[in-house]
Amino acid sequence: MKAGVLIFTILIVSFLTSLTAFSAGIDPGKVGVMYVCGFPYTVKLDGNLDDWPSVVSWHKVPCTRGTQPAPDDKDASYEFACVADADFLYVAFKVYDDTKVVDENTGCDVWKDDSVEVYIDGGNEKAKAYDANDSQVTIGRDNIGGDINKPKLGGCVGALQGPTTGAKAAVVDTDYGWAVEAALPFATWKITPKDGLVIGFNTHLNDDDDKGERDHKLIWSEKDIADSSWSDPSVFGELKFVRTDFAVSPESKLATTWASVKVR
Repeated sequence: MKAGVLIFTILIVSFLTSLTAFSAGIDPGKVGVMYVCGFPYTVKLDGNLDDWPSVVSWHKVPCTRGTQPAPDDKDASYEFACVADADFLYVAFKVYDDTKVVDENTGCDVWKDDSVEVYIDGGNEKAKAYDANDSQVTIGRDNIGGDINKPKLGGCVGALQGPTTGAKAAVVDTDYGWAVEAALPFATWKITPKDGLVIGFNTHLNDDDDKGERDHKLIWSEKDIADSSWSDPSVFGELKFVRTDFAVSPESKLATTWASVKVR
C-alpha cells in the first residue's frame, strides 16, 4: 500500500471514529467541577427546551446538594445544560418544584423566592472578591409571561450586577415545576468563546414553599459549601467551551478538520 493511501485510510478511520463519538454526545464533564459546553449552537429563547441539541449534557443537582436541602427531588431539585454561539452563553434549567411561589420578593430580593442563579467569572481568576468580569445573575419565576429581552433580574452584588448584564430570559411553568432559558451576552464579560477556553461558572436554585423565608438552597459547585458564591468567585466551578464541529471532547479531538485532509 502506498504511503499516501495509507495516510488517507488512517485519516478516514479517525474521522469515522470522531463521528461515532459525536453521536454519543458531548463529554459531560464532572458534576460540581466542570461543565463542558458545546458550541457553536443557537437556540430559540422561548422557554421551550425541545429544540436543544440532543448531544448536550444535563447536570442534575439533587435535593440533598446544597446548604438548605429539600426532603425529596419533587420538592426541590434541578437540572441545567449549556450551549453557546459567538454572542451568547445559553443556560437552560429544568426546576422540579411541587409548590410554586412568586411575587413575594422581587428585584434584588428575588433570591428569597423561587429563582435560579447563574454565576460567571469571565477571566476565571478565582479571586476571593468580585472584579469587573464577575457576576451573579438571578432569574425569578416572576418572569413568567414577561419581556424576554428585558427580564426582571436580581444579583445585585459587585460592580457588574445582574440587572445590568443585558441577560435575556424566558421562564415558563411546566408539569414538573418550571423552566428557564437564559442568554448571557459574552460582550458583558469580555469573553470570546474558543475551543478549550475555561471560565468560572456556577448555578444555584432558591426554593420557597410557604411565602416566608427561603426554604431550600441547592448548589452545583462542590467548592461552594457555605452559599458564598454571591461574594466569593473562588468557590465557582468551571465551564469549558468545546467546538463540536472539531470533535466531541478534549480526549477525542481530531488534529485536523475534514476540509484540510489532502492526499499527495
